[in-house]
Amino acid sequence: MKKFKFNLAKVLTQRQIIADIAQRSFAEAQATHNAEIAKLNEMTKIKNRSLEERATLIENSRDWVNSVAQINNFIIGQDLRIKNQNLRLQESENLVESRREILREKVSEVKILERLEEKKKQAYVSKAAKEEQAELDELSVLRFSRNENLTKGSHEDGI
Repeated sequence: MKKFKFNLAKVLTQRQIIADIAQRSFAEAQATHNAEIAKLNEMTKIKNRSLEERATLIENSRDWVNSVAQINNFIIGQDLRIKNQNLRLQESENLVESRREILREKVSEVKILERLEEKKKQAYVSKAAKEEQAELDELSVLRFSRNENLTKGSHEDGI
């Protein structure tokens, strides 16, 4: 009996490679997205510390006007940076989603071919089992007929 050979094995291998590339691309986009989130969180922390520093400075000092003005300018600038970071974060989310969709599509293509391969393999195994059973049946019939001929011949000869 010949070994099973899937005629679309090269296509399956190629699609698996493409799916692996899509997985890597998705992971890179996800890592970039996480880095953008970390940047946003850090910016927000810095802004909150500045707000706390401003409040402390106002409460504890009489000469706070220039310092508070500088802190206010920093906070305004930080708000602008946070707004820009939110835009970059949104772009990053869109990229992650598009890469996720591509990955989902590529994995689906691979799974379709894997299921096709499994079905063809099952059909091959089933066909091979039927052929083997047919051969065994034929051998059985031949043995039975040979044994029957030997038995008939021995009775006819008077043995």
